Amino acid sequence: MTLKKFLLITLLSFSSLLSAQNFSGRVLDTINQQPIPYVAIQFNSTTHGVISNIDGYFTISLDAVKDSDVLNISCLGYGTKSVLLNNLKSDGTVIYLSEHLNELDAVILTGERPSIDSIMARTNRNIKTNYRPNNVSNKIFHRSTAYMDFDELNFDIDKASGMRKSKLESANKSLDSLTNVVINANIAHYTDFAGTFFVLDAKNKKLNVDKATLLLDKKRDFSMETIEKKGKEIILKYLDPNATYKVKTGLFKVEDSLSLKEEIKKEQEENEKKELGVESLKETASSQLNKGFFDQDTFMQQLIDTDLYRFILQDVTFYMNEMVYVVNFKPRRSSSKYSGTHYISSADYGILRTDFSFAKGKRGEKFNLRLLIGVKYVENISNGTVLYDKNIEGYYQLKYAYREIGRYIYVHRPFKFIENSSSRDKVSFDFLLEGSIKEKHELLLLETNPLSQAEYNQFTQPEHIIYQELDRYDANIWKDYNVIEPLEEMKQFKSSE
Repeated sequence: MTLKKFLLITLLSFSSLLSAQNFSGRVLDTINQQPIPYVAIQFNSTTHGVISNIDGYFTISLDAVKDSDVLNISCLGYGTKSVLLNNLKSDGTVIYLSEHLNELDAVILTGERPSIDSIMARTNRNIKTNYRPNNVSNKIFHRSTAYMDFDELNFDIDKASGMRKSKLESANKSLDSLTNVVINANIAHYTDFAGTFFVLDAKNKKLNVDKATLLLDKKRDFSMETIEKKGKEIILKYLDPNATYKVKTGLFKVEDSLSLKEEIKKEQEENEKKELGVESLKETASSQLNKGFFDQDTFMQQLIDTDLYRFILQDVTFYMNEMVYVVNFKPRRSSSKYSGTHYISSADYGILRTDFSFAKGKRGEKFNLRLLIGVKYVENISNGTVLYDKNIEGYYQLKYAYREIGRYIYVHRPFKFIENSSSRDKVSFDFLLEGSIKEKHELLLLETNPLSQAEYNQFTQPEHIIYQELDRYDANIWKDYNVIEPLEEMKQFKSSE
């Protein structure tokens, strides 16, 4: 190879590396050095950007970006900062923002405080002119995090006719071992995916997934259904592998011809599939995307309804040199469940941000048939943040949505295995589970484009998407995407396999 060719190949390789590079940084408060979450980071040469995570970290793609481009860093309550990319590289990865002082009386120069009734009336009146979320295709990134913490788990074999004593003791040891593993496990898993959401309106959406990853520890993959399944599998291993069984829980028959051989075959097939249901992913992300809608009875429409909530003008702040009203809200009616804060533009009364959580003493969905069928369910945590951004056409659109949901669960089920034979040997055991499940969902809108009815009709949503299974986080997988920077817990996650 000639020197000229070598230099050319090296130059091309280097250029390719630069185009795939990302810039990572952290945004801190100038005074207290604390991280600033939900900071919008965007280059002036692009129409999309990223949001800093709760610890202030972010990563943004440098694809098609020049050193002369300017990175704009803006956050509600802070002064906007614009920095040349080449200066950022030389100055390091920490960016400092200075906070605006929020003094309501000092910034209202008209001599009259605005009426909260007037602010909320204009906010509601301007919904149609401020928001147009329909007929768009959204480039998105979505992350779901699930945690499970079980306070109590018991498997007790009550009766075992036809099972030798030694097998019964072994079965109980195996069930005790499963119980200890589940109780002591730090159960968490993370699902990331990027793609395009085709949205006609709040009810008509389709999802095209470009890439999906699942980060989990298979040895600690314990959902309620998985635990039940593993308990049944243990029982089956100590029964006749050539026989089939009826399985009953309480008054209900679950299986009519369950066998060990069939269960092993099913488990092998499930492990080989590595597929995620696209409809399930769509519904999960839709619950976040729907925060961008202000149609009748939508979540955000309810949070600005003066019949449902009381509002107080708490303060003012600034965003990109524009004054913003800080409006607190709390339930007016018993059916209203949330309290929180709206940040409303003083210029056009568009909502820039909403923080919400269950009000004191409020709960979400409840299901309590503990005495009848042994099941209780309570949604006891619900909080989140919704951020909006104004596009080049002057409309507000959803930029980022975060939601945390927590549930208490109690399940107590008796199981009975009855052999399909003349002997009708039986094994009965109780399954009791009590604990909590917590989920976090984040949706980042990267780019929005107009969508026609014909384009929507032309796309057919697939049933499944092949995902990439990970045993630890790998940032290189998403190097070509603008994504939400993972928290340290996700970066440190490692499978025990």
